[in-house]
Amino acid sequence: MSHVDTQTRTRPSHLLPDGQAVVDLVFVLLLTAVALSGLATSFTGWSFLVIGMTGAVIAMAVTHLSRALGWPLVAPVLILTLVFFLLGGPLCLRSVGDTAFVPGSQTLSTLVDQAIHGWKDLLTTLPPVDGDGPLLVLPWLLGLLAGLLGTSLSHLHLRRAWLTALLPVLGLTAVLATVILLGVRHPQSLLVQGAAFAGLALGWLALRARRASATVHGGTSGWGRLAVGTGLVALASALAVPASALVMGDDDGDRTVVRNWVEPPFDIGQYPSPLAGFRKYIDPLGQENAANVYDRTLFTVDGVPEGTRVRFAAMDHYDGMVWGASDNALPEPAADSFQRVSSTIDNPVEGEEVEATVTIGEAYDGVWLPTAGALQSLDFRIGDPDGKAESFRYNLATSTAVVPTGLTEGDTYSFTAVLPDDTLDSSTVASSAVVPAPEGTAFLKTPAAQWTTKATSPVERVEAIAKHLLTEGKYSDGVRRSEQVYHPGHSVQRLSEGFLQAPQMVGNDEQYAAAMALLAGEVGVPARVVLGAEVPEGGVVTGKDVSAWVELRAADGSWKTLPTEDFMSDEPPADELPETNTPMTGTVVPPPAPIPPPSDAGDQSDADLKQRKADKKEADEEDEDSLVAGLPGWVRVVATYVGGPLLVAFLLVGAVIGLKLLRRRRRRNASVVSARFVGAWRELVDHARDLGQPVPLGPTVTRREQSGAIGSEQAPSLARRADGFVFGPSAPDAGAAASYWQTVDAERRAMSQSVGRRQRLMAAVNLRSLRPTGPRVRGSRRRPR
Repeated sequence: MSHVDTQTRTRPSHLLPDGQAVVDLVFVLLLTAVALSGLATSFTGWSFLVIGMTGAVIAMAVTHLSRALGWPLVAPVLILTLVFFLLGGPLCLRSVGDTAFVPGSQTLSTLVDQAIHGWKDLLTTLPPVDGDGPLLVLPWLLGLLAGLLGTSLSHLHLRRAWLTALLPVLGLTAVLATVILLGVRHPQSLLVQGAAFAGLALGWLALRARRASATVHGGTSGWGRLAVGTGLVALASALAVPASALVMGDDDGDRTVVRNWVEPPFDIGQYPSPLAGFRKYIDPLGQENAANVYDRTLFTVDGVPEGTRVRFAAMDHYDGMVWGASDNALPEPAADSFQRVSSTIDNPVEGEEVEATVTIGEAYDGVWLPTAGALQSLDFRIGDPDGKAESFRYNLATSTAVVPTGLTEGDTYSFTAVLPDDTLDSSTVASSAVVPAPEGTAFLKTPAAQWTTKATSPVERVEAIAKHLLTEGKYSDGVRRSEQVYHPGHSVQRLSEGFLQAPQMVGNDEQYAAAMALLAGEVGVPARVVLGAEVPEGGVVTGKDVSAWVELRAADGSWKTLPTEDFMSDEPPADELPETNTPMTGTVVPPPAPIPPPSDAGDQSDADLKQRKADKKEADEEDEDSLVAGLPGWVRVVATYVGGPLLVAFLLVGAVIGLKLLRRRRRRNASVVSARFVGAWRELVDHARDLGQPVPLGPTVTRREQSGAIGSEQAPSLARRADGFVFGPSAPDAGAAASYWQTVDAERRAMSQSVGRRQRLMAAVNLRSLRPTGPRVRGSRRRPR
């Protein structure tokens, strides 16, 4: 009875880590914290670090206990997979929470999706992202992996002492590298990610190397030398940061992060150009037009000064038909793309800060979100705020916002923004970036050269072109009967023959802004067209407040505004129709029918083509889905949410079993017959070890000594038979080896039958016999004669 009590009292002590294990766990915890802190520039707040470290602590505890209980490596992997799903909901998806700790289908679906695609969502979201959403699944998963990797590798013992000491350090260094690659161009802290991590890693490596050396050669560690080594490591870490700054400089332009290579999975080109529908904002002069919004409320804005320009969209790409928004119109800016953003936007711009609230009116309909200046934060309040926040995209380079789900009357949102100084004056130096000429715009060369003969600098050329358009051009919306020959649109044909090369230049904001931007590019100044409105007194914006202006890129990368009134005349054309050449026949030839411009209702040819492709793809996906439509619902749910983890578990188990079968086949079919006896005995020893029997190993242990530790009555006789065949006077034949293998196989089955089913299953996947253990025993020790 006392013996049982003693076992009961001492058993928990075996589950507790010893002194060396405690040191390893502390270093794993510290290195994981330093590595995960690199995500501080990607998330708002520090919730990500709390959740990541929670995962690391859980993984360390599970891995250590699994090792103390003698479980195979696959055990903590399966346990932590279960923990990931059970605790992922309440910790990371608080907005998608379920009752207690039982995850529902929505939680499981989100966790699986974030585990697979979370890294891509993070890389395609403009940092910092909100620290309380689904993207927290990524640090949760990284924490679990770091704890599992660091703890399991610190318990691994290999033949080479230096490799045993190095492996866990390399594992956590890989976690740090992953965090850096998933981070942003500017690191959170070189002192933390560089010096602190390097100091901890080198110190841990030194401790483990000395421990492994003491184990091999004997002796104890010298605390004096350890203290000196620690001081040298700390000094090297402290000098690393200034030394790297001296050599590399402070420029992070060459910092390699995956964000630079991942294209955001969002195509802004699927939306038609808002400039093409400009005529819905013009004065209809009493004509009935249901689409016209000239005197109808588009939106109401509070919090910005009167006269502030609120932009709908900046269009930086011309394809010969329309000016449209695009990604990466200029190759230099890294942020020139439409990205997901959180409520807080990292958008450093100098200027006047404003806080505004916008309420969409009954006349505004579309995907372009009216904003002012450079956004710093945005909060959707009324009108499906969660859905709009999820789909919201923003382009830092063009200050253009888009909500693919669309805006409707009553939608309300608030934003903070900085209104930069965008005044264009004589002191402005134009950017020298190369501006590729759009196809079909050769007609711009002659007017650009003729109108800028006296100008010397690029900005002066732009001002000369603007002055010429202002003085020589006329304004018309094409509404009056005598002016209906002035068609809408800004295609190459409309801007060439119908505007710049016409007997008289006549158009409205659409033609003037489109032509002005192209002419600016022709003289070497990058330009883009912006559609928006100036906020009137009272903040109620109607269609008559909408205009189009041009922005020019300065040498410092900022954009300067060229107002519409600087290049567009407000003088109407003459009442008489422009004179035309007399036809050669007596018949009056009517002018060719104009090419109808693309409308903002989706008539853009590129958009139609993309829509047809999308419809075809959707139809193909529906055909694929029909293959599984006949399966029961619970089968589809299990396959979707449980199939992945189960498949991974089955692959791991299958790999272990396959390795053991391959090893057994290699031993049974050894080219040397005597080696087959040696392999058969090793198979019996390895099977006993997998069953949990403490069989001694080593170059000085004989088979007969091992047979005493194997729980088998036939083990001693099998050891003697193996020694007899291996060390006998004559070489054994293949038949004797085959017979010996049959006896060993029968004994292995008998040993398995003597234990319970659970122990047999655990033995099948136990990795103990697969670990390197040094030179194997080859026979009995013989005394010298």
